[in-house]
Amino acid sequence: MDNDFIVNLLLGSFRDPILWILSIVIASSITSSLFSKKLLFLALAGIIWGYIRLYVYKSFGQEFSLYETLVLIMLCLVIMVFIGSLAYLIFKLFKSET
Repeated sequence: MDNDFIVNLLLGSFRDPILWILSIVIASSITSSLFSKKLLFLALAGIIWGYIRLYVYKSFGQEFSLYETLVLIMLCLVIMVFIGSLAYLIFKLFKSET
């Protein structure tokens, strides 16, 4: 595994609309008002999103080792939680000012 692999995963992750749709929906007040539940939902969504991305890459013929699979899933988990938490803070900031 090299740096190009991680850079490609990062670039592909930020272009994926599933990240943005799920993180914004979970971060909004649709699911729960408790931040701890939002983090749980974001973590579960990140893991599921990681598996979806893994099987999309595999459908295009990409070979993944166990280590690369774990990196992909953990990267998706961390990005989903980060983007969802950031969206939650932005929603909370705008809600408190109105």
